[in-house]
Amino acid sequence: MRKYFFVIALLICLARGVAVGQPVVDDKSGDVLATVGNQKITREMLDNIIATIPEENRIPFLTPDGRKKILDEVVNFELFSQVANNNGIDKEPAIKTRLEYEQTQYLAKEYFRRMQARQAPISEDDLKAYYKSHINEFTPPEEIQARHILVKTEAEANKILDELKKGTDFAELAKKKSIDPAAQKGGKLELMDGKDWLPKGSFEKSFEVTLFKIPKGEVEGPVKTQFGWHILKVDDRRQPEPPSFVQVRSMIKSRLENERNAQLHIQVTEDLKKKIPVVIK
Repeated sequence: MRKYFFVIALLICLARGVAVGQPVVDDKSGDVLATVGNQKITREMLDNIIATIPEENRIPFLTPDGRKKILDEVVNFELFSQVANNNGIDKEPAIKTRLEYEQTQYLAKEYFRRMQARQAPISEDDLKAYYKSHINEFTPPEEIQARHILVKTEAEANKILDELKKGTDFAELAKKKSIDPAAQKGGKLELMDGKDWLPKGSFEKSFEVTLFKIPKGEVEGPVKTQFGWHILKVDDRRQPEPPSFVQVRSMIKSRLENERNAQLHIQVTEDLKKKIPVVIK
């Protein structure tokens, strides 16, 4: 609930029908739910505050218990606000400027929210069309299962390559020669979670470029990294299937809405500047 603190505080002022920093006039409309000093907190004020909470987060506050929690917060804010006013904090230049700016910002966001609400929902056809035209973006990277043998010098690596060419088993050589902890598993490369299907993008670049060029069942090397010299073998490789439309639908919708809102913001700003003079010195 803490992320709605400022919304609640600002709405106390807006629900009274006054500008921030102006004298308070009691709003007597609606049922009075609480009184703080001379200020009445009405059911209408509480309804207005709850209505500002994003719809997807609003449900918990529509219950009797949720409304009580909001009312408690409103009372607490009113207490602190009245004391601040009594101490003249609202008259301080920096505070007055901040209050005016916060109100300006809130009203600007509310105006834009209403402009967004006028737009038609993104259609299922548009969502599916985007999925089809961007299918490559959703397709997981190629994955391989691989092993390596790590040694300290290039000369050692070349000797191991010669043994492999003579038919020596890679896993057995890894157990005997490799200085990497993976040696005990026959040099099998694994991710931090223990998975042995390795997606492209999991390794240091120069190492990975060579690794993913190796055909299935083949051996390459030596490859130098900060750890030493590597002999590499790819046991298997696969290309995962892309997710279904249903699996990425919400992500696509969010992406398209964000793009459309960004364009709308630019257009609305340009239109408003034609109506309201703006001079920046």
